[in-house]
Amino acid sequence: MKITLNNLTSELYNQAHSKEMTFSSYLESLDPTQEGGKLDAFERLMKEAGILTQSIPEKNLFASKVESFYRTNENKVLFPEFVARTLVQSMQEFPLYNYLVAQRTPIDSNVYKASYLDFSDPKNKKATEMRRVTEAADLPVAKLRIGGTAISFYKYGRAVEASYEALRRMDIEMFKRHIDRIGVDAANNKIAEIIEVIKDGDGNGNAAPSHKVKDFDAAATTITRTAWIKFLLKFYPYNCDTIVANEDGLIQILEVLYPKFEVASKMDELLANGLNVKTTLPQGLIANTTLLYSPNIEKINGKEAIYGLNRNNTIEELFEVGSSISEADKFIKNQTELLTVSENSGFRKIFADGARILTIE
Repeated sequence: MKITLNNLTSELYNQAHSKEMTFSSYLESLDPTQEGGKLDAFERLMKEAGILTQSIPEKNLFASKVESFYRTNENKVLFPEFVARTLVQSMQEFPLYNYLVAQRTPIDSNVYKASYLDFSDPKNKKATEMRRVTEAADLPVAKLRIGGTAISFYKYGRAVEASYEALRRMDIEMFKRHIDRIGVDAANNKIAEIIEVIKDGDGNGNAAPSHKVKDFDAAATTITRTAWIKFLLKFYPYNCDTIVANEDGLIQILEVLYPKFEVASKMDELLANGLNVKTTLPQGLIANTTLLYSPNIEKINGKEAIYGLNRNNTIEELFEVGSSISEADKFIKNQTELLTVSENSGFRKIFADGARILTIE
């Protein structure tokens, strides 16, 4: 089915919602982009409507006014999804969010119970191990269960009060800058919730395991190389690829990773005098790590803390399909002066041991 402006109606939003799909995803399912195509289904409709969202000064082309969305009823249908796409893109490009969220999943409501892999087996306590078993013996069982506690959802975004006439006469490129700012603010607000879920879990008994520096280096009062390496090895068989810390925690980590000049130069001297040793760690347990700063990392029992995680195994964001669309849709249809740009979403822990916390004396 080829989607054009002639068969574009607001009813498509309801159809997309019923299938737990975003409007863009639903359009793409109805009118797939051909191999090699540069524009997706929504972008092709924007082009057909003659709505230019970005200026190209060197070609003497300039972004359309917001009023372009008001020219026809079909153009109006495009506006809510344009707002939603702009909001989501700005949130996902926010560095902290981008490095902490493994997957973003649409759902059709703001109530959700996630599935969790239960590794316990009353017959075999090592249920996740692929072990040799004798003939006719039972294989250990790992069960996929529904969590007992629903994921908490919150609304992230802002209400923008604006003169209807002033808004529609603003060019789209400047309008995008305002939505981008709202998206960054929303993403920053999400970080506090993500950090809390990493630490305490999502209510389904999956709080992050916690370790003390002294557990790894008895005499240590700060992070030492020994403590740092032993902490990273706790993520076996995966690796710790992301660290989040506040200012003090981050400085201690950097001092471990980049030793004082005297120590570094002494090592260079030894290497120059014939100590030519190469070591590889192919398991990736001690490898490149992304260091992130967040003021949301608070002390735990009066001690500095750093959060380590394997990004792909820790946080999933669940968002309500259409939550960022309906109110924008209402704005353009009723010509109100308050545009709500928001999204309902929540976060859940994929695996409890995907993240670990190290506290510093």
